[in-house]
Amino acid sequence: MLNVGLIGLGKMGKYHLNIYDELQNVKMTGMCDASQAVLDELKPRFKYEAFTDYRDLLPKVDAVTVAAPTKYHFDIVKECLEAGKHVLVEKPITTNLDEAQKLFEIAAERNLVLHIGHVERFNGAVQELRKIADNPYLIESRRVGPFNPNFAKDSIILDLMIHDIDIIVNMVHADVVEIQAAGSKVHSDLPDYAAVNIRFDGNTTAQIVVSRVTQKKDRIMSISQKDAFITLDYTSQDINIYRNAQSQHVFGNKELHYRNEYILERLFVYKDNPLKQEIKHFIDCINGTVKRVVTVEHELKSLKIALKIDDMLTKGIGAEEVRI
Repeated sequence: MLNVGLIGLGKMGKYHLNIYDELQNVKMTGMCDASQAVLDELKPRFKYEAFTDYRDLLPKVDAVTVAAPTKYHFDIVKECLEAGKHVLVEKPITTNLDEAQKLFEIAAERNLVLHIGHVERFNGAVQELRKIADNPYLIESRRVGPFNPNFAKDSIILDLMIHDIDIIVNMVHADVVEIQAAGSKVHSDLPDYAAVNIRFDGNTTAQIVVSRVTQKKDRIMSISQKDAFITLDYTSQDINIYRNAQSQHVFGNKELHYRNEYILERLFVYKDNPLKQEIKHFIDCINGTVKRVVTVEHELKSLKIALKIDDMLTKGIGAEEVRI
């Protein structure tokens, strides 16, 4: 049985802890956080050995989840890999592309599994979307919600938009050739919302809106492709497909009406906890029963695009031709 450990017990770390506590095919060996107060809070419920230094945890485990703050990811993950441990690290893996490449190189050299925690990949609706998305020409994504001061120092691109970039890159197998980006600060010292257009080599355009200053929380995506319009709701894990649309104006006695007719397909989606599916996939890859859901090249491409957009917003660059 695989011995696993958890490094970092903030919001996401606690989610991981709850999942590991339920899984039957792994043994949760220890949990680690730099704060003794956090560990003391969790000890009554979770009877695992607790550490304030992750180095003391490493000799006891085969694999770890790293959910520490992003600024510590490189050093922690590097040391875990060099100690021969498989690693699932929360996104973003780093805020530096060279550091991310270095970590994947170490993992490859030591034949270790290194995964980035993009939980939306394991959303049931996203899993089904991969099967029906076919050469889309317009992708529209909206990931917005109210302000939370706990995330005021986080980049909305690396915290929110990277999810949508990752999913879109997995649908559109072409290079990015142009990026347009606009955003502004509202409550924090970093942009609190952003609207980005990404043009791919060929005829595909993606329009992505992210915000942490919107009073209603939305997590939706739509895809326009030949003969179909697909809508996806991340929260409900629902997919609707619209086909054979016809529209016409109907003249009544006093008013002009607009009528839109279409065939609607509601796709059945197997719904499960995406984080649970992500962790199970990580374990299955370690055991050699499945292959990773995306390639390392894909992991790095998503990060490179996100870092480019983040840099453009920081520098106030509205548009730039690129080749990613």
